Amino acid sequence: MTMESGERRYVPDDDCPLFSERLEEQILAVTGGSAPNAGRFCGHCYTPLGERTAVCPHCATETSDRRPVGRIPEVIIEMLQAQRKTESRIVNGFAYLGLTLAVVGGLVLVLGVPYLRAHLIWATIVYAAVLIVGGRVLAGVLGGYYGDRIAYERARGRLREGWAEWVLERDKR
Repeated sequence: MTMESGERRYVPDDDCPLFSERLEEQILAVTGGSAPNAGRFCGHCYTPLGERTAVCPHCATETSDRRPVGRIPEVIIEMLQAQRKTESRIVNGFAYLGLTLAVVGGLVLVLGVPYLRAHLIWATIVYAAVLIVGGRVLAGVLGGYYGDRIAYERARGRLREGWAEWVLERDKR
């Protein structure tokens, strides 16, 4: 799926209910207080539907098979919030780890090189460079690459579990 900015949105094939872009936007608007939790939503994946939409554009469920609902269930909103919270916590944790490594690495460098220990101005310049460049690079690589991948997989695993429980509970009704 291509977004307006030209970026491609990742569409996994792991049977995990990826919230549709429209559903994410609706949930964010509802939780932000700029939209009511009311409308016409797919009875299976809760993607917003138009009044005349007969087939969900996200999950291809026909409205004749599963009737649309008038609001997004609270548990679905909580699932998206939990997914984002998990992703945020892990990515930020890895980014702070990168920053910490830059701070400690800079100190080890400055204190471990005899010339820098003896020349405060050069030690300050080297340490500042290590903090600025190393902090940015390590935070970006650890948080933006490794942290992002780990966070995404962990959040998706929890979402798959939560979705499976929700579907069982929902279909009992």
